[in-house]
Amino acid sequence: GGKRLLPDTEDYRPLRRWIHQGTPLGDAKAPTLAKLTMIPDARVMQRKQDQQIAVLAHYSDASVRDVTKQAQFQSNEIAVAAVDGDGVVRTFELSGDATVMARYLGQVTVFHALVPLGKPIAKYPDFPANNYIDTLALARWKKLGIVPSELCSDGEFIRRVTVDLCGRLPTSEETRVFLADTATTKRGKLIGRLLDSRDYPAYFAMRWGNILRNASLAGSEQAAYAFHEWIRDNIARNRPYDEFVRGVVAAAGEWQDAPAVNWYWQMRDDQLHQPVADTAQVFLGLRLQCAKCHHHPYERWSQNDYYGLAGFFSRLGRKGLGEPPPYYASRTRTSNEINPTTQKPIEPKLLDGPVLKIAPEDDPRHKLVDWMAEPNNPFFAKALANRMWGHLMGRGLVDPVDDMRETNPPSNPELLDALAKDFAKSKFDVKHLLRTICNSRTYQLSSEPNEYNKHDRQNHARYYARRMIAEVLHDAIDQVTDTRTVFNKMSRTARAVDLPHEGFGSYFLDVFDRPPRSSACECARSSGANLPQVLHLAMSPDIERKISNPKGRVAKLVERKLPAADAVAELYLAAFARMPTSAESERALKYVREQPDLRRGLEDLCWALMNSREFMYNH
Repeated sequence: GGKRLLPDTEDYRPLRRWIHQGTPLGDAKAPTLAKLTMIPDARVMQRKQDQQIAVLAHYSDASVRDVTKQAQFQSNEIAVAAVDGDGVVRTFELSGDATVMARYLGQVTVFHALVPLGKPIAKYPDFPANNYIDTLALARWKKLGIVPSELCSDGEFIRRVTVDLCGRLPTSEETRVFLADTATTKRGKLIGRLLDSRDYPAYFAMRWGNILRNASLAGSEQAAYAFHEWIRDNIARNRPYDEFVRGVVAAAGEWQDAPAVNWYWQMRDDQLHQPVADTAQVFLGLRLQCAKCHHHPYERWSQNDYYGLAGFFSRLGRKGLGEPPPYYASRTRTSNEINPTTQKPIEPKLLDGPVLKIAPEDDPRHKLVDWMAEPNNPFFAKALANRMWGHLMGRGLVDPVDDMRETNPPSNPELLDALAKDFAKSKFDVKHLLRTICNSRTYQLSSEPNEYNKHDRQNHARYYARRMIAEVLHDAIDQVTDTRTVFNKMSRTARAVDLPHEGFGSYFLDVFDRPPRSSACECARSSGANLPQVLHLAMSPDIERKISNPKGRVAKLVERKLPAADAVAELYLAAFARMPTSAESERALKYVREQPDLRRGLEDLCWALMNSREFMYNH
């Protein structure tokens, strides 16, 4: 591995001194490391500027030592600011926030670098706030010297919000009515209609099914159907989020009566530790897996914290096998797990809280959810608010959305706090949270950048366009071609987003990264494009059959004997939720009229539209 230590260096001398002392095991009474601090801990920096930071170790005897040379450093946004091994922070061309973490002997501390754009703004444009989101976003933009983009057009908005809330494109008729409406309140009313539609719970049931591992593995297909229906019903009834979480985390009984036990069954190979990790990651936004074996390398969480959370699952039992078997809360421990730091049986302990004494007749998991649902819980409401923000805005205020920690802070802490407080105040009303975000001007910004925000990647001064996920893109192609893919064991009207589990064969969905539902991480679904995806859209016989289907959209347009210009407009409306520009219309008509017949020309145009970035991306 090469030379690691050089004589007369800070790393070399203490090791040599320890060897000369006879490698003693140490003194139990010696001072221990209590915390780390950074000097400075924050600074507004200019682009292409350096800043030396110092790391101070505070010990239990009140002594302080400079450990900058021994600390390890890491930046969470190296495009904004990077750090070298000596603690020198360097900023680059991009504006934004960067958090530099220093780690030493299991403790961490952070330095925050705020890099404004630096470009003078003669007069900041008006940005009237629709709600508190806009007020807090605007304050952040002004601090960074970023100017938001203009509002998106009505066509962009109806397509964007319909995809985000319902997982489908708007129909041509929906788009026509919306574009013709002159009321100033039409965007808010559209949001309300979509949240009240049947497509909203269907789409979000699919999204939740992915991260709740609702799979058909090990013969649990019937349970997977039941769990999917349970999730969809809870979303349709807008059941308070804390009650929904209780139904999952504290699930007990047979799957026919408590379908959410399928969550535990999918983690049956590690009945104690996997539910602990998933509960923390999905519902608290914390990745505690590392703390199972050692102190978390990027956070304050210790093995005591991890095994304290595991204590709430130590009395979970299951009867026999089955598909899945009944789960229950035992009066005694069903796990012989030992806390490695205390060498004692694990006990339920709240994060940053005390050990709980829970009566044998009580289910410890309910006590855990009781703590989660407290209005002042620092993790629960914030985790869901950040997850929904990430879903709607393309990037979480904390990103990744399920990795919330001091060393990965939110891009706008005040906004995340406000969203969490509002969500808790609404009694965990998920529709209220989604409605609030969608009604903000921030959500309704154009995805087109300006000279001030073109390099912004974290402050949401424009809408971040991203590729539609596999199921939504599949259904969008069906919708534009006016065809229907029939899935085995599903009704003929079922869409890809209606599928209850991952076991439905589809080459398209697999190529476009349908997740296998074996992980609670959103990262299981890739957002990047690859060559097989490009080739499938461009050359797949299946896509060709949809476009040329004798009962499809193009065939119907020809049968209606529409003028070529009107037929072209219909295809643009179906694919992009807008009419073509004059240049697009002229170019499309020229091509269509050069073909042997109108149908051939329209089929080629439909293929071209579906292979465009504007179609594949939600913008």
